[in-house]
Amino acid sequence: MNAAEPSSAAALPRPSGIRRLALAVSDAVLPQTCAVCGTWIPSGGSRACDGCLASFEAILWRSYCHRCARTIRPESLDHRGCFRCRNERIWNIAGIARAGPYMHPLSTLIVGLKYGGRERNAAYLAELMAEALCGRSWLADVEALVPVPMHWRRRMQRSCNHALLLTQELARRLEIPLLRGIRRARYAPSQMRFEVASKAKLFENVKGCFALSRLAGLGWRSVRGRTVCIVDNIVRSGATIHEVSKVLRKAGAKRIYAAIAARTVVPGDMQAKIDAVPADVPP
Repeated sequence: MNAAEPSSAAALPRPSGIRRLALAVSDAVLPQTCAVCGTWIPSGGSRACDGCLASFEAILWRSYCHRCARTIRPESLDHRGCFRCRNERIWNIAGIARAGPYMHPLSTLIVGLKYGGRERNAAYLAELMAEALCGRSWLADVEALVPVPMHWRRRMQRSCNHALLLTQELARRLEIPLLRGIRRARYAPSQMRFEVASKAKLFENVKGCFALSRLAGLGWRSVRGRTVCIVDNIVRSGATIHEVSKVLRKAGAKRIYAAIAARTVVPGDMQAKIDAVPADVPP
């Protein structure tokens, strides 16, 4: 099989006919509500109410580093990244695209999907991520989207596989194949459980957690020679993206990028205050 051609085993998963029918029926029968606050929205309107749309406008499309996704003033950026990540060797990806900072209402959508099982939030988040990606010149080179995998024990604790859902929605919008070539080889506590933790602790927590899939056609054969984009909901320290990228690079990936819904802040991290960063056109 040519490494540049997507294998049939790794093709984009499609929702079942029953699931599509159920979603269509619920759309027709149940009132349309805001994905963020639950306010009723007239039929045919946006996914969010006017108030939440205004809140989105206040935080989206702010200036950020295209290497580490930190919220940074434009004057602090250059082709090497921002003043922080230029001295951080952890960023083993060629670039990153984000929808926005981890603030309301974006954070509310993410929490609702990740912990509340609100699968419709994945569609809204994917729309925002797709807009951010379409502003990146490297998107044209991406041959496959790779979701950050979830350990089976974590899947038992959660109502959905949020990273996979995000990647499926994003793959449909961008018409880019989805590859599940990475597996979660070791269980570890969620990074978000460490409210106050050093960067070293966060990196140690996910070290060795990922490996190539053991399924035929989904391991190194699906990655070698390709330009791929890792998809996840949040970047906090960069540890998870770093570990997944190491596995992809070892498998022979040609170039690696990342797409996330939001970037949060770790203790001691320096990011520009969101109200002090001027709004800009989509990056």
